[in-house]
Amino acid sequence: MKKVILLGLSLCSMTAAAQDPYLNNSIINTSDVLGTARFVGMGGAMGALGADISVISSNPAGIGMFTKNNISLTAGASWLGNNSARGMAKGTFAQFDQVGVVTSFKLPGRVSNLNFGFNYQKKASYDNSFFGETLTAASWADQLDALAQEAWDNRNYLYSDDETYYNTLYGLANGCGVFPWLMKDNSRTNIVKNPSDPSSTLQVTRGSLNAYEFNLSMNLADQFFFGLTVGVDNVDWRRGTDYWEQRTGTNGTIHDFGYRNEQIVTGNGYNLKFGAIVRPFDASTFRVGLTVESPTWYSLKYVDDQILTTKYRYDENKKEYVYESAQDKYNPHSVYSLSDSYINYLEYHLTTPWKVRAQIGSTVGTRFAWGMEYEFANYPGTTMKYPSRYGGYNYADEGFMDMTKEILKAQHTVRAGLELKPISSVSLRAGYNFITSSTSQNGEWDPFFSDDALAYPTGVDYMNLSDVHIATLGVGYRYKWLYADISYKYRYQRGDYYAFNQAYSQALLGVDSNTPIMDPIAVNMDRHSIMATIGARF
Repeated sequence: MKKVILLGLSLCSMTAAAQDPYLNNSIINTSDVLGTARFVGMGGAMGALGADISVISSNPAGIGMFTKNNISLTAGASWLGNNSARGMAKGTFAQFDQVGVVTSFKLPGRVSNLNFGFNYQKKASYDNSFFGETLTAASWADQLDALAQEAWDNRNYLYSDDETYYNTLYGLANGCGVFPWLMKDNSRTNIVKNPSDPSSTLQVTRGSLNAYEFNLSMNLADQFFFGLTVGVDNVDWRRGTDYWEQRTGTNGTIHDFGYRNEQIVTGNGYNLKFGAIVRPFDASTFRVGLTVESPTWYSLKYVDDQILTTKYRYDENKKEYVYESAQDKYNPHSVYSLSDSYINYLEYHLTTPWKVRAQIGSTVGTRFAWGMEYEFANYPGTTMKYPSRYGGYNYADEGFMDMTKEILKAQHTVRAGLELKPISSVSLRAGYNFITSSTSQNGEWDPFFSDDALAYPTGVDYMNLSDVHIATLGVGYRYKWLYADISYKYRYQRGDYYAFNQAYSQALLGVDSNTPIMDPIAVNMDRHSIMATIGARF
């Protein structure tokens, strides 16, 4: 399976880094519930209820329901359900989730309150790790081989010089003798990946998506509430992926190689959120809320460091790769520096889709409250552009957007929560979220998709995710103007991880594309969290 490369020369001459919809979706998708312990305890279904600092994101109008000044701080810990990643202990992480303040001003006339709020809040935690092994007839070397051959044939079109080619992933693989295969005379040793030959992957992701949000909201006669939130997001995403493979040659020789890819994405973005809450009936506490969230406009920087190792060395006398069976350890052939390698660096602009939320909620006396919420986000509408210096103008990557539409799906989120006060000072809470997957279950990533962003692929792995289920419990205590809350959250999700696209091995072996020769690694992405909030209203 080979595809013709149609790539933008301007970008290709500037960078060897690459992006794909899977990576970007893992950064911008906030399929979780985070915030104060009260907000989490009710499953985040407080958009219509308001009067909690964390609704500054879900419905800015909810800040208008504060009638007093408020300050709160939230911290906690998470631990992963999948503990099999070597060296990761039990995958437990301390976290600082939120700190915020609301200032409320009482006004004469129809405007009862004019409120100002600021909140720092974690929007997503990237912390995750897994280790998996698989027996498969597919080999990553087949994919690299196909990519390297085609890239070499098009090198005069794609690359400014041969050195640039050898700094690519497939050029690196060729230089390390992964195939083994001499580019100059196109000779290639026939190596077949037997199903009994093992392959394994270790992946560790770290970092978080953090938001700094500023709010202006008002209360009109305790019946209409309006709010505007300006958000500034900060991205710090880091991932290390290790891959090992063994394949048996026709003469019985074990050919093994390893690959490590360190990727970092950092940057900032901004967005706007408009919210309204209406109490349609004077004699009822029933409320209806609506939030429209603009796209987040991100300016991001991507950098990677890749190392590919084999037990081959190039013999200058024989003018061929020699297998060094006596070696006790791999011999790294190429190492690229994160700080010094410009060709492994990319700046780009990422724009998320619009989001819309509809909310309802009510209170029953002073003892009971409930809320429900629905959110829609059209992730196939994610767009990517490049700075003007990459091509003389700020242009959109149409190929990336076509690929995004194939891989990503619209996401639907339903949240529900309730709060019960058995006595006036104690609150009991429970919540539930159902979030549909934003990736196609049959999605595949081919790094030679005709696209500017993939001119120099630096990774070929991808993961298709299942739907998300989140269950929460919480308890709160209030004494005069002080309050304290604690909550527990269980987030359930599974992933099918593919180290590479099996189609290249299928083509080499003459297997029909509908006949799988590689099973995905099943990844348990469960996460348990506890968080506590302390605060004051005065």
